[in-house]
Amino acid sequence: MKILSIQQTTDNLNINRRQRKQGSCNNSLRLQNCYPSYYYLTSFRGANIGKMYEEYNWYINQDKVPAIMSFLKISAPKEELDEFLTHILNTKDRSYELIDSIVSAPRETGNILRKLSEKVGVNSKNIMTFYPDSPYNKAYTNYIEEKYKRANTLSELLKIRPDWAGEALMKKYVSLTGNNHLKIGNIPKQIPKEHLEQILPYLKSKMEVGLKSRKEIDDLVIDGRTYKFIYYTEGKSSKNVFKIEVPAFMKKYVLKIDSPDKRSLDAPFALGTLAKIDKYLTANRSRNSAPLCYYDHEENYSIYKYIKHTHIDEPSNNLTIIKKHLPDFQALGLDYNYTVGYKNFFKLNEHSIDTHYHMEGFDEAVHQNEWISVDNDHVTYSNRFNPNVNGYHKALPNAMGMFF
Repeated sequence: MKILSIQQTTDNLNINRRQRKQGSCNNSLRLQNCYPSYYYLTSFRGANIGKMYEEYNWYINQDKVPAIMSFLKISAPKEELDEFLTHILNTKDRSYELIDSIVSAPRETGNILRKLSEKVGVNSKNIMTFYPDSPYNKAYTNYIEEKYKRANTLSELLKIRPDWAGEALMKKYVSLTGNNHLKIGNIPKQIPKEHLEQILPYLKSKMEVGLKSRKEIDDLVIDGRTYKFIYYTEGKSSKNVFKIEVPAFMKKYVLKIDSPDKRSLDAPFALGTLAKIDKYLTANRSRNSAPLCYYDHEENYSIYKYIKHTHIDEPSNNLTIIKKHLPDFQALGLDYNYTVGYKNFFKLNEHSIDTHYHMEGFDEAVHQNEWISVDNDHVTYSNRFNPNVNGYHKALPNAMGMFF
């Protein structure tokens, strides 16, 4: 147990006297939870769990340290820390707080796992998260059920992980809106909804299936605003890709559109499946992926921010090279498992995207010659602290692997 200063300990004891009367409220993660007095009275194997909770709560409430990092700051024998962690995981509100602090920092997964293993031992069931009898697994199931119930948008769920089952997303959307016209994100404000409703049929008339021919697309003027277009001919599927330029705002976007009868939130290559992946990357400010603005399931189209086409220096279909240049995918638990060609990648630079300052680690990535992907059909997802929960999650399709 870490020894606090005399003044700090006295203050803490005074705080906890009040907490024993009223319960201790943690606002650091905005959960508004109150901890009843029995948290401070339980004992196990001769160690007073109250003392561990006092230190744990101090870090959370006074130092504003996230719950998992607060746990990792405590010094005690592995066996005692493991039992303390089990106690936290078996307590509904405290387990929610702890797990939320873990899944809210996906890039720290490896670091948290390493440090947690050192604290509780590599054989602890608490870190064997995929085992059904793991306290963490049981607590995570409760966490997902509660998170799903609390979420006000699909984006909140997709920030946690990209592999939500399409049925679960649709059910949640219906509960929020009363209809099944599922949408993710927002239409860019530079393209008013009423303008988009005219742009879509105009571009649909230009769509082709299979091999696509180069063509010029005339500008479209709506309410005095000019829209310019470019048709991208790469790809042999039914998906069509257009660049939309709004000169009045010096903004550029990419529209991906497919036939409504091919819409899906789970199928390989489907725009809905891709939207789940890309919303996860966008919500976590990934520098290695084109940001998703909006997905419309009913009409089966997506709008992305445009990425300047700065061609990569070493064109390659080699997965090892591709993964090396997309390190944030791995950091976020995604594994790029196949590629249909190097034209899906562009080199990152200061001019790649006008909102690059929102992206995690962008400046460093430019110096490290990283890439940005504009098509993420071929990824799988795995995170030790995000085990699958039956009815809520479904493995992402290993799209290209299906044919081998």
